[in-house]
Amino acid sequence: MSDSKVVSKGILKNEYNIKKKRLWRCHVCNDLHYGASPPPICPTCGARAAFVQADRGEALKIVGERGGKLATIRAVIDAWKDFAMLSDEYRLVEDTEMVNGLAKGVLSNQKTHGLRYCPCRLAQGDDVKDLKLICPCNFQVQKTYAELGECWCGLFVKRERK
Repeated sequence: MSDSKVVSKGILKNEYNIKKKRLWRCHVCNDLHYGASPPPICPTCGARAAFVQADRGEALKIVGERGGKLATIRAVIDAWKDFAMLSDEYRLVEDTEMVNGLAKGVLSNQKTHGLRYCPCRLAQGDDVKDLKLICPCNFQVQKTYAELGECWCGLFVKRERK
């Protein structure tokens, strides 16, 4: 049996298989990718078939201190807004107090657990399973999203169709 299935609207649901994932580096522009296979086209420079397998040390050296930190409530919310702008299907909820509270919870989880886990779901201590709880999670495959039109905690909601 395959470890993936089509859920709806072409969304592919893959169970997280950490053993298949590798680091890949574009030999043209040093863009990094983490996945089971490299992308066929580099999203940064457009080179085709340009990725070579990299190791963790090499990737960390390439990234260095660049890439920024999401260490403030404002930075987390801005990242969520940017994420939501990529989709015609969902948006960030308009409840400012709720969004601020969730961002505060995400940052608290980052400080306590090392990752920005969604504050409405509890990490269990299983590193592989807990990766599914990093906010935003894969909410489009959740029953809550299908039935109520929102992610587990209500942070992302379906856009109204015009």
